[in-house]
Amino acid sequence: MKLIRTYLTLAGLYLGILTLTAQTTRYANRNLQQLAAQVQAECGMDCTRPGTAPFGQNRLVVTQDSLGRIDHIGLALFPETIARENPSPVYRFVERYLLELYLRRELPTPEQRLQEDRVTLRFPAHAGNSLRDDIARHLPRFDDRTSLLVLTDNHRYTVSIYRERKALFVMRFPIRYELLWGMNKVEVENGLYESLLRYQSPHPKPVPPLAADVQTALRPAEDGCLMLPGDSYVIASVNSNRYYLEAPDGSCRPVFGPDHAEASMRNLFLLPDLAADVTATVTQRLYGRRTREFDVSLHHLLSFCRTEGCETYVGIETCTEERVTGTVVLLNPSYGYCHQLYFEADIGLLEHPDRHPLRLELYAYVPTHNIGKLI
Repeated sequence: MKLIRTYLTLAGLYLGILTLTAQTTRYANRNLQQLAAQVQAECGMDCTRPGTAPFGQNRLVVTQDSLGRIDHIGLALFPETIARENPSPVYRFVERYLLELYLRRELPTPEQRLQEDRVTLRFPAHAGNSLRDDIARHLPRFDDRTSLLVLTDNHRYTVSIYRERKALFVMRFPIRYELLWGMNKVEVENGLYESLLRYQSPHPKPVPPLAADVQTALRPAEDGCLMLPGDSYVIASVNSNRYYLEAPDGSCRPVFGPDHAEASMRNLFLLPDLAADVTATVTQRLYGRRTREFDVSLHHLLSFCRTEGCETYVGIETCTEERVTGTVVLLNPSYGYCHQLYFEADIGLLEHPDRHPLRLELYAYVPTHNIGKLI
């Protein structure tokens, strides 16, 4: 009886340590925390620290971000060299999603989950096997004969792995940030402010004149400006056109001043270093009609969005002698979302940017198929 009591005490202590470890380990999102618990329950494997470990015939990979949070758990499929030399959001998604499918023991079944997420997954060389068996036994191994092909049609990714032109693995899935990150809209929206706080933006630099070899692309615009044509998004007036003035020495420098208000406001968002002294007073519109308000350097905000992979498009709605209003679309095509900014600024900001705050209304992480409704 004494032996049994000792065993129960030790077992309780062990469970207490596991619980404490789970509580002290930080995960980048709730889905990863739940996935770690599933791996622990299924295989007794520890997902509280980065590393790799055998997982049946495969390997489990766990990674950590700069804040010490576990930011990825999945079945190791892609070599680090591929991910490093050809960056893409597909690698982590495929590895995590395969692990989630393998661990699924309840409704919806793996097949139902694929249907709900609009994901297709095939192992052509092993047709007829169960999905769980294919994941467990037939994930490809990369070697000199293996090739990877990642395609996108702007709505879906297709990831294919071949060996000597024979398809071993084909996975097709929508470009949706919730699916790719394993996070819902509320989690992603709430994480934006924290991400902004921890982001280290580069120090602003003086904006150089336009390179001589690019000046040939300039086109005459209104108010004596020269326009460097960019791309448009949804409608022609929302675009990435930049504006310049020719200096006496023949160089072309970015327009920024009250005499060219509309062109200057476009440049302010398209050339972030011009925003070095501008403070943005932001009202973020959140899911469920909630709001968050904060002040941030416009340069910091725009640099953060560019680091995320966003492309910038600006549209001017009104421009008077007193103020300018408009819309900025910060589009991330790799993850299928954009940040939508509605701005209002006094003309004085273009002469004394440190004295006049820019007022922004922010709708973050808007799915790209909804953006046309907001412009």
